[in-house]
Parts: sequence; structure tokens; C-alpha cells
Amino acid sequence: MKTIMGSVGLALLLMASGCSTTKSVAHMQGQGIKQTYNASFDPVWRAAVDAAQIGDLRVLDANRERGYIAAKRGMRPETFGENVGIWITRVSPSQTQVEIVSRQAGPPKFVIKQWEQDIFRSIAANLTRESPAVGATGTGTEPSSSQRQ
Repeated sequence: MKTIMGSVGLALLLMASGCSTTKSVAHMQGQGIKQTYNASFDPVWRAAVDAAQIGDLRVLDANRERGYIAAKRGMRPETFGENVGIWITRVSPSQTQVEIVSRQAGPPKFVIKQWEQDIFRSIAANLTRESPAVGATGTGTEPSSSQRQ
């Protein structure tokens, strides 16, 4: 009986160690991948909210004042889902930094989806769509830097 209880306890500990929640991801600012865009806060915020809804992600919270977006993908046959945190920070009047943390919602199954690059590409595409098309000289929405931490 002790062996069975010990095995169950160990299994639960291993499962819990790989899990994240939307609450735990919300406290991971500074631990994600960052990208700076040559655009002001407002268009980057709108582009990030749209980007947080790509694929099977759904936005749980979008707090513009805090510059934080919480998104989640639910369980699928191949995964327990993912929790995503997106922070949008003004760097200057014409530059805005986006940081993304993507974590597995449960113990690893077959596929671990990392959302960072998909979201960064979607933000860049959304910013390009917002720029004026006729007679425009460009808005400089290309990312200016990308850092892994």
C-alpha cells in the first residue's frame, strides 16, 4: 500500500511540475521573448489583441492600462492546452515592445505549441494592414529587434 501511495504521489508531483495556469503566466513578465516594433502603443495594442486570437487561442483578459493580454488554448487530443501572456510596453512615442510567454497548461503530451513567433508575425501583419496604402512613405512597422531570454 505504501508503494502504491508513493507512486501516485510521485506521479501527481511530476504532472504538477509541468503545468502552468493563466495566473502563473501573468506573473512571468521578463521571462519571455521580446520584439520591438517601430509603431506607437495604440496600433501595437490593437494588433496584439487581434494576434492573441489566432489559431485556437482565445483572449481571456485584455487590460490596456496594464498593457497585458491573457490568452489560452484549451485541451486538444494532442495537448492539454497552452497559456499565453502578452505584455505591450511603450519604449518611446514611436516604438513599442511586445513580450510573449507561452507555457504548456498540463504535462507534456505529444505536441508542445510555442505561440511566440506566430503572434509576432501576426502583429507585424496587422500593423502593415493599418498603415495607409496610397501615397504612404511607410510607417516603419517592421520589428527593430528580437531578443531571447
